[in-house]
Formats: sequence, structure tokens, C-alpha cells
Amino acid sequence: MHRKAIFLLAGIFLIVALIAPPVILILQADNDLDNYIIAQTPNGLQTSGNITTLTPAELQENHNTNLIIVAIIEVVFVSLFAVTLYYGLNHSHPEH
Repeated sequence: MHRKAIFLLAGIFLIVALIAPPVILILQADNDLDNYIIAQTPNGLQTSGNITTLTPAELQENHNTNLIIVAIIEVVFVSLFAVTLYYGLNHSHPEH
């Protein structure tokens, strides 16, 4: 594999490491807003759908799970970025 391809792969790993966590946290916040709106709606006004409300303990458990997922994604992709960058810098390619 040539250096350009290695650096391209390292760049992809860095992009995933930078973009995935905010996206996950924004989706979590959107889901929390939906749960808050559902909790504020009186049961008599519910017109359709299968709506369940989450308790505060369940919301906290969801937050903890999402934070663990974000941390794992960060560690994996930053590590992959570092390894591919190191390999790209130290890769000796014989001249053709």
C-alpha cells in the first residue's frame, strides 16, 4: 500500500473519530426531547401510536450506555488513526 492510501485511511479514521460522537450525542438529545414531550402530553390527548414514557433511571441508563459507546468509538478510531499514521510515516517503500 502506498503512502497516500495509508494517509487517506488515517484521515478516514480521524473523520469518523471526530464526527461519530457528536452525531450520537445529538441523536440522544433529540430522543430525550421526544421523551420529554411525550411525558408532558396528557394521556387523554394521545391519539395514535405506541407511546411509552421512560423513568428518570431508564433515561440515565440510556445516557450511560451512549457515553460508553461514544468512548469506545473514540478509543478505537483514534487508535486506528494513530497506528495508520505511524505506519504511513515509518513505512519504507522500495523505489521501483
